[in-house]
Amino acid sequence: MKLLLISGWVVSADPSFVEVIPNVTVAIGRDAVLQCTVEEIENYKVAWIKMDTQTLLTIHKHVITRDKRIRVTNNNLQWNLHISKVDEKDKGFYMCQINTEPMVSQLGHLDVMVPPAIIESSTSSDTVIEERSKVSLRCEASGYPEPIITWRREDGKDINLGSYGGRKYSAPRVEGEYLNISQVSREDMGAYLCIAANGVLPSVSKRILLQVNFRPKIRVPNQLVGAAAGSDVILECRLEASPSPLTSWIRSDGIMLLNNRKYDITEDKEGYKIYMKIKIFSLKESDFGSYKCVAKNTLGEKEGFIRLYEIPPPTSNPKVTQHYEVYLPRLREHLQNNGSSSQRKNPPSSNTLMDESQEFLSDKKLRSSSESDSEDETMPSRPFQGRQENGGFVTSGANFLLVSLLIILHQLLY
Repeated sequence: MKLLLISGWVVSADPSFVEVIPNVTVAIGRDAVLQCTVEEIENYKVAWIKMDTQTLLTIHKHVITRDKRIRVTNNNLQWNLHISKVDEKDKGFYMCQINTEPMVSQLGHLDVMVPPAIIESSTSSDTVIEERSKVSLRCEASGYPEPIITWRREDGKDINLGSYGGRKYSAPRVEGEYLNISQVSREDMGAYLCIAANGVLPSVSKRILLQVNFRPKIRVPNQLVGAAAGSDVILECRLEASPSPLTSWIRSDGIMLLNNRKYDITEDKEGYKIYMKIKIFSLKESDFGSYKCVAKNTLGEKEGFIRLYEIPPPTSNPKVTQHYEVYLPRLREHLQNNGSSSQRKNPPSSNTLMDESQEFLSDKKLRSSSESDSEDETMPSRPFQGRQENGGFVTSGANFLLVSLLIILHQLLY
């Protein structure tokens, strides 16, 4: 107590608070300090009390509670209450009290932030639903402040929000406790993440797998396949189904085909999509006919049909090479007859050579080896059009190649 002299009288000065106790906010597991600033304390004592439980924590410099996380420090005018490793139960009001007559006190508040946690009992688990049905996924989380729930697809695709007015809507993220899809399609199948965040690390998430079931659907890329006897051939079917179907290949005589030296059956799977292939080795007459790929699951069965027919084996065509063997020597002779480099002041350009070549061809001076014995038979009037001759086909691309070779030959001659 401090004595003051006022107008000849001695008056004692009682303790008083210098400032209000600042409110404190900390994340769970951190340390918190509540500060109570008092002046003129003299022989009076300061105590800290937890208000909701009316627990006396400290008196002066002594800790009364048995909670080892609690301690008190004094620094001149400050009386600090320390709480280490704060827990949710530490949240609330604390009183700093001075034992004067009458008693004086102040209140300070401790706020404890709690990171989010998924409440498993009220959150959806993996869900199975039939296509074109309605589904509602729920995600609930605890924490302080109250967590915000965000939904997104694990594969990064947009979330289908349904169709309104004939238009489809989707979004990369959806916010809210519920994720509603009005008409589920197979494209909606996959893993969804519900993410809970409230600014206190760490954020948490739960993975919910949505499986959409539907009957098999088969698409055959090539329904007619031609192959020569003795060769190998591959037949293909592409299907979509969920749950995963039983698949098989069946020949027209009803025999189910299996992997062996004659058949190589493979499947490539990507989610609900399956790529069926069968390779048939060394085709013989009995292999030609109809084949079907079959897929069956709990919702239905689907078949795809392929017709395998025989085509003649490929043959080589000597006539094309014969054309080249006749054209090149005669083209060279034509160039030589038009003069050597010593007779020209400037070498001809590529365009000039092209024009000369076309003129040479159009003058009908070149003939195939089959025509060389008769002077009356000539080349067609349009040399760059493809034509059929004795089973051999000469394309305009082949004539263009001849002209290109002509230019190279000219460079060698000049």
